[in-house]
Amino acid sequence: MHRRVFLIALLVCASCTLHTTVFCQDQSALKFDINAVDKNADPCADFYQFACGGWVAHHSIPADRSYVAVFQQMRELNQARIKGILEKAADPKSTRPSEEQKIGDYYAACMDEKTIESKSGETLRAELDHVDRIKNAGDLAEEVARLHMLGADAIFNIYADQKLHDASQVIAYLDQSGLNLPSSEYYTSSDAETGKAREGYRVHLEKVFRLLGRPQEGTPADDVLGIETALAKVSLSPVERRDRTAWYHEMNEAQLRQLAPGFAWERYFAVVGFTPKEEMNVAMPKYMQGVDDLVRNTPMAAWRNYLRWELVRVATPALSLPYRREEFNFYSGTLRGVKEESPRAEQCVDLTNRDLGEAVGKVYVQNYFPPESKQRVVAMVNRIRQSMQQDFREISWMDESTRKEAVGKLERVQVLIGYPEHWRDYSTLEIQRGDALGNAFRGQQFEFRRQRDKIGRPVMRGEFYELPQGVEGYHDNPLNEVVFTAGILQPPFFDPSMDDAVNYGLAGAVIGHELSHAFDDQGHRFDGLGNMRNWWTNQDENNYHERAACFVRQYSNYTAVGDVKVDGQLTLGENIADNGGLQLSSRAFEGALQDREGKAQTKIDGYTPEQRFFLGWAQWRCMNVTDKTARVWATTDGHSPGRWRVNGVVSNMPRFAEAYRCKTGDAMVNKERCRIW
Repeated sequence: MHRRVFLIALLVCASCTLHTTVFCQDQSALKFDINAVDKNADPCADFYQFACGGWVAHHSIPADRSYVAVFQQMRELNQARIKGILEKAADPKSTRPSEEQKIGDYYAACMDEKTIESKSGETLRAELDHVDRIKNAGDLAEEVARLHMLGADAIFNIYADQKLHDASQVIAYLDQSGLNLPSSEYYTSSDAETGKAREGYRVHLEKVFRLLGRPQEGTPADDVLGIETALAKVSLSPVERRDRTAWYHEMNEAQLRQLAPGFAWERYFAVVGFTPKEEMNVAMPKYMQGVDDLVRNTPMAAWRNYLRWELVRVATPALSLPYRREEFNFYSGTLRGVKEESPRAEQCVDLTNRDLGEAVGKVYVQNYFPPESKQRVVAMVNRIRQSMQQDFREISWMDESTRKEAVGKLERVQVLIGYPEHWRDYSTLEIQRGDALGNAFRGQQFEFRRQRDKIGRPVMRGEFYELPQGVEGYHDNPLNEVVFTAGILQPPFFDPSMDDAVNYGLAGAVIGHELSHAFDDQGHRFDGLGNMRNWWTNQDENNYHERAACFVRQYSNYTAVGDVKVDGQLTLGENIADNGGLQLSSRAFEGALQDREGKAQTKIDGYTPEQRFFLGWAQWRCMNVTDKTARVWATTDGHSPGRWRVNGVVSNMPRFAEAYRCKTGDAMVNKERCRIW
C-alpha cells in the first residue's frame, strides 16, 4: 500500500564524529557559496546562469548519477551520516537497543553479498512456485494479493487515504498501477525516444527471464508488454491525475463486483485481510473495466509471466548481483543515462530507510537535529504565514466571503517540523541477520498491514509521510499540513550562521512554497478541514483561473531539453507555489529588514541584502542533469527544470528588477507578469 555518487567533502574535525549529538559545522562543505556566481553573466539576461553558472561549471554529473544538484548534495551528506549510524548498529559486538539492533541486522544482511548469492535464489524460487500454481481467475486474484503484500503494484494499487469530502475518515483506494515504464506515454507514444525505451525494455525483460533459469512459458517479454500496454491505455496521464476528482469514485463492494466481475474480489480481499464493509474509492472505473477485460481475455500463461516479472521487480534490490546489474543497465543506464552503479552500501542505506525508516530517523534526530534549529524555523514559518495573511487582506480580486475562507484555512494549516511526535513501532517486524530478501519481504508486509489497518478509522494527524532524515518539505491537502523534515533543516537550506537575506531567499521561500500549495490550482479546492469543497464565489473562481492560465502560458514557452517543451499544465501547481513562495518570503524579508534599521543596505561579498535574497533562492535550484533524465522528468515530474524555477519566478517580480536594476525589455522582466499570491 502506498500514499508518494556525488562525493561530498567531509571536513571532519578531531572532536566531531558522525555520532556526536552536537552538529559540527565543519563536517559539511554545504554552504551558501558566493563563488557559485558567474560574474561574466548578466543577471538581467539569465539570472540562473548568473547565480549558478560557477556551480554548474565545477560540478559534473558523477558516473553513478543521472544528475547532481545542491539538494542532492544534502541527500548525499545524510546518506553518509545514516551509513555511519547503520555501520555502528550492525556491529554485533556492541551493546545496542533492540530497535537499533534491527536496523543494524537489516543493513548487515543487505551488505552480506556472499549469503545473498547463496540464499536469495532459494527464497525467490519459493515465491515463484506460488506463481506457477496459478490455474484460474481465483488463483490469479490470490497471487495478486500476495504480491501486493510483498510491495508490488501488480495490475492495480491498493492503499489507505482520506475521503475527499470528509477528510476525517480513511477509506480504501483501488487505483491504477501495473506500469514499469515511467508513464503511460512510454507504451503508447510514437515518439522516437519512447520507441527506443520500449525496445530497450523488451530486451531487458528477455534478459531477466533468462536469469530466472526456469523453463519459459510462451513469450514472456511479449506477455508483459501486452498486459502493461493494455493497462497504459486505460491509465490517466500525470497531467490528468493532477485533478483529484478524476480519480475519485466511491463505490461499495457490490458495485465493484458489478463493475469488474471477472476479477475474484472475494478471494483477493480474503488474502489481504480486508473486509470492505463501507464504500471504497474505486479511483478510475474505466481502468477497473480494463482490468476486467484483461482477466477475461488474457491466457493464464501470460498472467503467470507478468506476475513472475512483478515478483522479480520487487525482489531485485535484495537479489544477487546479476539481477541488480541488469536492472541498473536498463532503468538507470538506458532510461536515465547513468554510467556506473552506485555502491552497495548506498543501496542498503536506501533499503533500510524504506523498511525501517523511522527507527533510523529516531537515531538521526538524536545525533543531528538540535532543538534550536526547530525553534528558529518555527519563527520563520510564523512570519511567512503572517505575510500570506496580509496578502489575502490586500488582494483586490477576492471578495470578502472568499477572503474570510482563505484566511480561516491558512490559520488552520498545521506545521510539523523535524520529526513525528509519535514514532512508529517496529516491534512486530521480524528481522534476521543473513536473510536480506526475507527481511525485504517482511518489511513490505509490515508496511502493507500498517496501512491496511488505517482503513475505516479516523485519520491520524501528525504522521509524517516522509522520513525525518529525508531532505523533504511538503503540503498535504486532505490533512492541511505543512511538513519539513529534520534532514532538510541544515545548511545550505537553513543555516543559522548565515545572514537573513540568504535564509529568507532559500528556507523562507520554500516555506512560502509549501504554504502556497494549500492554495495552488488543486489546493484551493480544499477547505481548512481538508475537505474538497468549493468555498469560492463564481467570480473569484474565474479570477483565480485567469491568473493561473498566465503561468501555463509562461512556462509552456520554456524548453525542457532538446525539442521538448515544459508542460505548463503538468507543472502548474509547482509553478504557482514557486512564485507564491518567493513573493511571500520577499515580503516577510522586507519586514525583517525594517526591524533592523540601519542594516538594510549593508553589503556582504559585494551584494546588497535584496540581491543576496534572490541568490539564496537560485542556489537551491543549481543542477546538472543528463538529457535522458531531463526527458523523463519533462513528461512525469510536476516541477519545472531548475533554470526555469529560477528565471520563471524572478522575471515575474518587480522587486528582483529593482534589486538588480533590470529594465523593461530585459529577458528577466516579463511583459506579462504572472501572480496569484
